[in-house]
Amino acid sequence: MGTVWICGKYRKSSMSSEKKSRVERPLTELLKISEKGCFEMSKFVQDVYKRLNEDRKLMKEKSDNSFFTIADALVQVMVRTMFPSDKFEEFCGEESSSNINIEKAPYSVDGMELPTDLSESFAKTFAEIKKLAKLVDAEAYKELGVFVDPIDGTKEFCTGLGSQCSICIGFTRDKLPVAGIVFRPIPLEEGGKLTYMAGCKQEGYTNGVLDYSDGKAQESLLTSNGGITKFTEALIEELGFVRYKAGGCGNKMLLLLEGKGTAYIQDRGVSRWDTCAAQAVIEATGGVLSKLTTVQSNRSIESYQYKISDVNMDLNPEAYLTKYNAKDKEMGRIKPAPKVTGENVLPYSNVCGLFALKVDIPLPLT
Repeated sequence: MGTVWICGKYRKSSMSSEKKSRVERPLTELLKISEKGCFEMSKFVQDVYKRLNEDRKLMKEKSDNSFFTIADALVQVMVRTMFPSDKFEEFCGEESSSNINIEKAPYSVDGMELPTDLSESFAKTFAEIKKLAKLVDAEAYKELGVFVDPIDGTKEFCTGLGSQCSICIGFTRDKLPVAGIVFRPIPLEEGGKLTYMAGCKQEGYTNGVLDYSDGKAQESLLTSNGGITKFTEALIEELGFVRYKAGGCGNKMLLLLEGKGTAYIQDRGVSRWDTCAAQAVIEATGGVLSKLTTVQSNRSIESYQYKISDVNMDLNPEAYLTKYNAKDKEMGRIKPAPKVTGENVLPYSNVCGLFALKVDIPLPLT
């Protein structure tokens, strides 16, 4: 998805470490609540998706030419409601909407108004999400952060490729992903099964439904549906792989688990909310998601840092500004592109690239 960003900081817990240990509960409880929530939200997401072709007023184009829909904003609202502000340390979600009406129908976001039937769908879904919020322990998770991409793959969601989008909910502790779920809310075919994976490595937990059909026999590199860089083109040739086009970072993680891709290697693009849940899931299943720069430089696996911040905590002095990672979109259009700095790059852009494998095995990168 694009890089318009917002983060709402929850109040910090004042609990002592002793009290935290007394009230600690499994992270898998959060994942089970997340799973139920995603199933509930998928009904509303599908309703909006079916309507987009005939009602383009439910979507907008952002300043970086990426897409934004009313579903993005309202799913983020529902996730934030499901995991209430007084029960977590911080929340970071992609979407920024200054004018949201969820008090009464017709519900609206930044001038986009839900039609009557979609308002009814949202109200029904939101009521179920509020019930799930009551299941979250009041004390156990106050040291955790929540990173959310409500509709990862919004471009695909808006262009008839909705089965490639996903709801991504990741939980962090000490700046690292510790649990997450990647959930495709739209099936490949009408009435088909919904596919997802939830995982928590430290608790040895994975749960989900995947689609193992159409697995690729050839070694393949997962890429975006759009253009790719010369680096990626050269890498595909060097490895002798074929290119597998797909939208959404979360979706690509599921494709890895489904055996439809060998690796996902990206030298540009995504943000922390795209990778947080995906990293937790892929690590729980025995794989890796790392900065590409450390894999290239010394063959080491190193995570991005997931923490609310005004500056990017994982800078790459060799990376260049783009319209997706620049704070000032006009700077991102300058040619030749300037290098990124702490002052000009968005705080949650993954400017060190991305390296992901289903299993922790080496690739001959040069």
